[in-house]
Amino acid sequence: PILELDIYLQRGTLIMNALEKRNNVVGTVCIILATLCWGLSGCSGQYLLHDLSLPTPVVLCIRQVSAGLILIVLDKLFRQKGKDTQPRPSIWKSKQDCKTLLFFSLFGICLTQFSFFMAIYYADSGTATVLQYLSTIIILIVTCIQQRIFPKREELLAILAAVAGTFVISTGGRFNQLAISGHALFFGIVCALAYSTYTLVPGQIVRTYGSKYIVGRGMLISGIFLSIFVRPWTYHLELSGQVLLGFCGLILIGTAAGSTLYHFGASLLPPVKAGIIANFDPVSSVILTAVLLGTKFTAADLVGFVLIISAVFLLNLYWIKKPSPKQE
Repeated sequence: PILELDIYLQRGTLIMNALEKRNNVVGTVCIILATLCWGLSGCSGQYLLHDLSLPTPVVLCIRQVSAGLILIVLDKLFRQKGKDTQPRPSIWKSKQDCKTLLFFSLFGICLTQFSFFMAIYYADSGTATVLQYLSTIIILIVTCIQQRIFPKREELLAILAAVAGTFVISTGGRFNQLAISGHALFFGIVCALAYSTYTLVPGQIVRTYGSKYIVGRGMLISGIFLSIFVRPWTYHLELSGQVLLGFCGLILIGTAAGSTLYHFGASLLPPVKAGIIANFDPVSSVILTAVLLGTKFTAADLVGFVLIISAVFLLNLYWIKKPSPKQE
């Protein structure tokens, strides 16, 4: 009997190891595909703004409202199919959570997306996405200020690399001129600051209600808020095949497919590993912008991209290996 038990245990261990390896592979592939969807979404935005010359505010309004509705529907579908049958509280019953959601919607989602699309308009999707990921460095600086600590050596190197990368992208390595539009640089930096708010603010309500629940409602609120001022219904948009294709890439692939793939992949992986792989987003955006839209990047652009993306990757890897305060 003991021998048979050992055999069953060994078989069980082999099966568990095989399932873990399978989950790692499937989860990694899903998140990489999600980053490609996000990159294609940025390319679609650039296509609508540059090639088809659609008004940026109108594109943004349509995107926000449509994406918000899609995420709300996906949230309900995933919840019905999932194992979580516990009733979820409504956020509208908590004044404090409603205030947080409103702040997140306007200064997290709305400001991030507006500045991101404006950066695409004045530059391109690849540059806008890379500049957006400076938010990781901003979060580090904010955290150090809040905790009144000086960055560690690895963190300081990441900050310096990100600053150097931004300098190279914006000037081409020359001190006396800008290599990109001043507007593109401005909106790229604003996008990074807003994306930091997008990351830091909703933590508690996301843990309470779920990411799709919060982000979906946040996008819908931001879209309605923008629509009040933009009034997209007053613009005449010719719904040609090219326009519909651009919006499909922007909304269906970038939001529906990207969100679904990411959350499915993240459910199979440790959260930190999923977050690290998701940082492939700026890489995919740069590659897809060059391949699909023919955007030409200079050697200085590529050096700047490598510096910023490397800083983000290395910083996240350092945070994984960083010992807890008790261990320190």
